[in-house]
Amino acid sequence: MVVQFEDAYLQKLFEGKSVPGKPRYSSEVITKFKKTVLRLQYADNLREIKSLKGLNFEALKGNLKGYYSVRVDYSYRLILTVDKNETVKITEVLTVHDLTNHYQ
Repeated sequence: MVVQFEDAYLQKLFEGKSVPGKPRYSSEVITKFKKTVLRLQYADNLREIKSLKGLNFEALKGNLKGYYSVRVDYSYRLILTVDKNETVKITEVLTVHDLTNHYQ
């Protein structure tokens, strides 16, 4: 799958680049975030992501309708959108929008 980032801060975290200021997330959460994004990248299609029970892929409701989430750990979720990319052999493109604490 193709994974892209809407949030430049999250993209820098994933790429291992330095980010200015106080870190928003602990090093443990950052490591789990990177592993989750890699799992998304290595998946062949959306059906495979849905079958991975540990990710808990689900559609969101309310003011986040149209977005999806996957589990990073017990507390944190990645907020995503799914788009079809016609130029790359009709593959889905996942766009990472946010990394949120699910219980705050």
